[in-house]
Amino acid sequence: MTMALRRPHRKSRHGCVECKRRRVKCDETRPSCINCSKRHAECEYGSSTSLLWANEGSDSGQASDPVRGVRSSSSSTPGAGAVDSLGILSQLGSENAAASTGSTLNLQDLELMIQWCNSTFHTLSRSERTDPIWRKYVPEEALSHPFLMHGILALSALHLARTGPDTRRASYLNRAVAHQNQALALFRELLGDVKESNAKAMFAFAGIVVIYTFAFPHTPDVQDPWSCIDDLYQVLILTRGVHEVIYAPRDFRSYLEDSSFGPILKVEEVRGLLPEDATAMLKQLREANEFCWVRDANHEMQVYEEAIANLEEMLTWCYGGMTASTIAGRWAIRLKPRFMELLRERDPLALVMLAHYGVLLMSLKHRWCFDEWCVRVSKAVWAILDDQWRPLVHWAMKEILGVNFLEQVGS
Repeated sequence: MTMALRRPHRKSRHGCVECKRRRVKCDETRPSCINCSKRHAECEYGSSTSLLWANEGSDSGQASDPVRGVRSSSSSTPGAGAVDSLGILSQLGSENAAASTGSTLNLQDLELMIQWCNSTFHTLSRSERTDPIWRKYVPEEALSHPFLMHGILALSALHLARTGPDTRRASYLNRAVAHQNQALALFRELLGDVKESNAKAMFAFAGIVVIYTFAFPHTPDVQDPWSCIDDLYQVLILTRGVHEVIYAPRDFRSYLEDSSFGPILKVEEVRGLLPEDATAMLKQLREANEFCWVRDANHEMQVYEEAIANLEEMLTWCYGGMTASTIAGRWAIRLKPRFMELLRERDPLALVMLAHYGVLLMSLKHRWCFDEWCVRVSKAVWAILDDQWRPLVHWAMKEILGVNFLEQVGS
């Protein structure tokens, strides 16, 4: 003879779960009360009535324990202990479900956080020493700073848009833009209030927003090479700006260095020897800078000398094996404000320097966020410069496009 679980046909004093949640009177009609029927809602009754063990086909049953409608543990009926537990869990589950109605998991954002922890954090990390910071400590910091959380989710969505299936590209891009807009709106509110309590979050977000700007897809305008130059100019301005946000109000560097974020600021500067052709290129740039000064006393010789020295140092990093995103940001941060003005004014020598910056970006081409920047920049500068200036970018063009680069640029 098998045993079956059935509920006695009598009304509950408490009504169904849905009516209880909505605080309306329940007529307790089974299987669905009138209120739930009208709303096309699922009607569920709590465990206020007893659960009875009965022989299948029998209409009789044993009396139940009146306490919370669960049978007494002293019952000799087989399986009574398991049913007692089920009865309690059923009632607790109904009550909790009613209390938490409307609370749902955002699976899309969970997907983006998983993407961050599994892959995207590597975009900002330089080594095994900094991996735990970007993978663990930055998300933990984001729990207290929504702008950082939105920044993490935005970059993860952009990463999926750039590397995932084309069928989902538009969806991921939309999510990236939505999160980034929220992140920037919240970030702006704190620009004048950087302090120790939010310095780590601001610092992490600064790195994220720079990578996001590099990574966001730009539609190249083959008819107007200046569109690429203007795009990169905006990226450089942003890179410099977010750096100033962290260090302008107060010097938080010592605080950050002593914190769990310390390893991020301690860059391992592995310098390599420059090949002869690179050394010859730097000499050529310095001679051109000197010649411009001799020809024009207003030429910003010192500004360009520092830009060349900056390029030289970053190239030693590249030839020393540095492949971290730091290279792209460090060159931009160390530029003099006047150089950025000259670039905005479209000074030819500034454009020459920008083409060589493309070589630095080429060393990062393996990273999804930099991929074609080096090609776009080099081709744009070549298209803009005339025959007087083009010889100064031959080395950069060969490094980026190969020795037969003239076949690609069409002249």
